[in-house]
Amino acid sequence: MVLVVAWGLASIDVRAAPDLLRIETIQSAPFGIVDGNGSSGMMYEIGNLIAERAGLRAVNNVVPYARTVVSLRNGDADMVIRFSNEELAEVAIQVARVLPMQTVVLSLAGTKVERLSDLAGATVAVARSAPLDPRLESMPGIHFERVQNNEMSVRMVAAGRVRAAFGSRLGLLGAAHHLGLGRDRFAPPLQVSSQDFWLHVSRKSATPALVEALRRGLESAQRDGSIEQIRRRYEADMLDDGSAPARR
Repeated sequence: MVLVVAWGLASIDVRAAPDLLRIETIQSAPFGIVDGNGSSGMMYEIGNLIAERAGLRAVNNVVPYARTVVSLRNGDADMVIRFSNEELAEVAIQVARVLPMQTVVLSLAGTKVERLSDLAGATVAVARSAPLDPRLESMPGIHFERVQNNEMSVRMVAAGRVRAAFGSRLGLLGAAHHLGLGRDRFAPPLQVSSQDFWLHVSRKSATPALVEALRRGLESAQRDGSIEQIRRRYEADMLDDGSAPARR
């Protein structure tokens, strides 16, 4: 990991950390939420906590998933915490893993999506810019409907417009909870794999000083269990309803 970060910084001029860290958080419950009470969410809190532990003043904007790549590319944002993909890797440095996320397929109650092969020839909703699982991509005839966020994916499943949705378990079930869609509307999620939320820093603004400060801030928040406490709080709100765990 040290070598990867060092390689990514090799072509960047050495400058001090910025006076104001510009964070973007993906707009999808429970990660980033904007409502009448302002901005909130699990990754919103974690991003702010990392900045605080790094000793940096920060502004945190909750934006659509795909916009984060554009903002990092253009230098309009400095940091985001989200799943990575090839497009994001071109414009940002992966500093460190933040949290693992179980990925699942979510379908309507009563449907028979019991294995990935059941999705052959089906349409599956996925948040725009979110990475796919290679095994899911290899299903014959499968079509992916790219949508704005997990809320839209869940709405399309509930309306019968797609066979299923793919994403993180917390993201999809959190979106359903946020929309007021009861868990009895959906079949138990089918577990696919696990992906990591990474702390990314824009190549436009990354400096050794900034990357090191954020790495230390993240390690501090992980070491004392603060990030884990935030995760558990949101999982308790979104997932702990006595339902069965994701099927394997």
